[in-house]
Amino acid sequence: MFAWIRARFGRKPVARAAAAPAARSLATGTKPPGEGGARVGASEPLSLTDMLAQEIADLGGPMVELDPEQWSSLARRIEDLAVDAPPPPSFPVVASQIVSLASKPDVDLNQLVGLVSRDGAIASSLLRVANSAAFAPAVVITSLRDAIGMLGIKHVVEVVLGTAGRSYYTVASRAELELFPLLWQTMFDEAMANAFSAGRLALDVRDARGERTLLAGLLIDVGRPIALRMLARLIIGAHGTPGIEKPSEAVVLATLDEVAPALGKRVIAAMGLPEELASACIVDRERPTPDAQIARLVGAIGAIQRRSPRLWSSAGEVRAAAERLELQPRFVRALFAQRSQDVISAAAMFSSTPAN
Repeated sequence: MFAWIRARFGRKPVARAAAAPAARSLATGTKPPGEGGARVGASEPLSLTDMLAQEIADLGGPMVELDPEQWSSLARRIEDLAVDAPPPPSFPVVASQIVSLASKPDVDLNQLVGLVSRDGAIASSLLRVANSAAFAPAVVITSLRDAIGMLGIKHVVEVVLGTAGRSYYTVASRAELELFPLLWQTMFDEAMANAFSAGRLALDVRDARGERTLLAGLLIDVGRPIALRMLARLIIGAHGTPGIEKPSEAVVLATLDEVAPALGKRVIAAMGLPEELASACIVDRERPTPDAQIARLVGAIGAIQRRSPRLWSSAGEVRAAAERLELQPRFVRALFAQRSQDVISAAAMFSSTPAN
């Protein structure tokens, strides 16, 4: 789909937006005054900022308008609490090796089967997915070799990353789950949707590597579950310290989106990833790799689709990443639609019920 859009509309420089207040706000990542700009007719060429304004208008804008002061103090408390949190588990070595192997032009099937067989969770996940209704094999698949041959390398990497990344989205206690049931049930699906969308986009971006971009997409929001655990600790209280009042849904979403990038960067740095994978996952603001920039783009699109009160900052990130990647507005609009579909696909491929 992305290749068709590129062929149809080419790679002309993104037009700079003009008059509309919403467009100017999107350029700076700030909330527009009033209702935003007028809708552009279907026959008129869209600038990137006009397209983003239309997408946000179609979503209904942020779920509620809030002043940043309403979540900034809570965000600082979570950041302070996270400093003393124990480091997350390292990313499974076998999963990293599989991603590295899959990035080679000629993948050795015997070596791939050997790697997969070393991790029971990954092996069982591949067999489960290969026999699922999504692939509907004519006969039951019982060997890893047959499962890998049927799924293909792309789907194998998706399953491997989903299995390995799931541990970062597990719920530590029932109390945490009861505080934020919907968030915990959807957060992992959204992370996998980021991975799927990033992997597809990598096919159309020069110097991007699909397997690495899949991992970068998976981990771009890994700070969100860490932040949610810290928020739960603040609400529940500990060691005789009374908990805080549970914030509104809007404040929770804005707070998570505010602190997630910094927390995620720390988490990824502690995972022990090989250098080539770490550079794909950590966004260097000065010289980001194409893989990291793609992940940043799809992660920001996800924040817009969640309708967080911090939506305008996320829109500014989409604009900056898309311009850096030289993506046309209609190309980015297609990515919005693709990511929505990928959330559904992720929920179908992986169980959306968090572990207890």
